[in-house]
Amino acid sequence: MLSIMVAITEANKGNGCLQVIKGSHKMGRIEHGFSGEQVGASQHYVDLALKTMELVYVELKAGDALFFHPNLLHRSEANLSDRPRWSLISVYNRSANVPYNEPSKSSTVPLKMVPDEALLEWQTKEISDEANFFGERKRSGLK
Repeated sequence: MLSIMVAITEANKGNGCLQVIKGSHKMGRIEHGFSGEQVGASQHYVDLALKTMELVYVELKAGDALFFHPNLLHRSEANLSDRPRWSLISVYNRSANVPYNEPSKSSTVPLKMVPDEALLEWQTKEISDEANFFGERKRSGLK
C-alpha cells in the first residue's frame, strides 16, 4: 500500500499543512475511531508516539508530491489563513491486499485499461462558465 499527496496550492504552517510523526509507520496499524465527524488514530497512541518521535510539518510548494506509508500517523490543522490549501491524495493498494473489516470492495476491483489515445479523444465540459477551480474569473479567450 502507498499514499501519494500532491499539493495543488502551497501548503505551509500558516495554512495548516500536513503534519506527520516521523517513523510512526513502524508502529504498525493502530486503533482508529471517530472523533467528531472524522476517523482518526487513538489519541493515546499518538501521545505515546510523540514522546519518542519527531512531529514534522510537511511544507510543500504547488506541484510537489509526498509519497508516504499509509500507517504513517498524519494530520493537518484547520486552514485559518486567507490562502487556499488544496491537495490531491491517492492511495494505491495491491488487489491481493484485501482490507480487513472494510465494507467497500472498491480496492479489490481491477482498473480497466484504456488505450493512450483515450486521453486525447476524451471530451470534457467546464465545471462553471463563471469561475475556475480556485474561484478566479476567467480571462477572455482562455479556458
